[in-house]
Amino acid sequence: MRASYPLAILAILLLFIIGCGQQDAERWKDTAEPQYESAEFESSTGEVGNTLLWKGEKEKPDPKQTLSSTAARAFADTSRKFIHTADLRFRTKDLVQSTFQIEALVARFDGYVANTTLNSHVDHVYTTPISADSLLETTKYTVTNRVTIRIPSANLDTTLKSLIQHVDFLDHRTITATDVQLMLLGNRMTTERVAKHEERVTEAIDEQGKKLRETVTAEEKLLDRQEQADKARMQNLELQDRIAFSTITLDLYQRQDIRREVLANEHNIERYEPGFFSQVAEALENGWELLLSFLVFLAGSWSVVLIGIGAFLLLRRLFRRVS
Repeated sequence: MRASYPLAILAILLLFIIGCGQQDAERWKDTAEPQYESAEFESSTGEVGNTLLWKGEKEKPDPKQTLSSTAARAFADTSRKFIHTADLRFRTKDLVQSTFQIEALVARFDGYVANTTLNSHVDHVYTTPISADSLLETTKYTVTNRVTIRIPSANLDTTLKSLIQHVDFLDHRTITATDVQLMLLGNRMTTERVAKHEERVTEAIDEQGKKLRETVTAEEKLLDRQEQADKARMQNLELQDRIAFSTITLDLYQRQDIRREVLANEHNIERYEPGFFSQVAEALENGWELLLSFLVFLAGSWSVVLIGIGAFLLLRRLFRRVS
């Protein structure tokens, strides 16, 4: 029995060593093998799929998602009231076409275009003489458009994402979310306070009876209080409208374009008149052509010339006989 104790102790030690080795191997395996997790993604075509990411690694943001922002999204906390505004300036490839498409996009998201101003700004105009009586006018211009859009606040983030397709180069993007909860509360308190004061002033007017001066003064104060209440109500209505509909201001432009047109040169025609020697050469050429034309005329009129010569000789002989 005593001889079996060392063997039992040795067996226990071997089992402990083997167990520790298996735990170390599993730890090494956990650190050596890459740890992945599934992440859902959406492609540019709208298809949804899955990709594998390292555990703890955040998915890289898409550069095209720069127009979206958490400031443009609705919050779950309904106690807060936000006014959302967005200001964007970017270049498009075809401004007129992009303008029409953006207007259709706004209508699809239940919004409306509050203002749009499309301009062609002339950067430079110059003329180039191309002939004695013609000029080539070159106009370099840039087409711009400033658009003000009102969109339901729930559709603001979706609208900003939909504008990505029209962006050729983004200059800047500013999105603001202003909490106006306290302003609404202050206007509401003003309205209630003025209403209570109006009741007291009305009672005082009724009690004064025929005291005209005091009655007029009290009614003037009552009118001032009513104007304050109306102003507070109008401010609240304006704030509620701005809360319900966000405002997007777009500054659109495209690359500088060139327009060319051939015009008549009416002012500098003197500089294209021929010089003296050119005029002499032209006169000699015209004289030679006139001489050739005369010879052709004589050749064509030989019968008349022959009759004239015969008549001349006959008359000459007759005059000699008479003399």
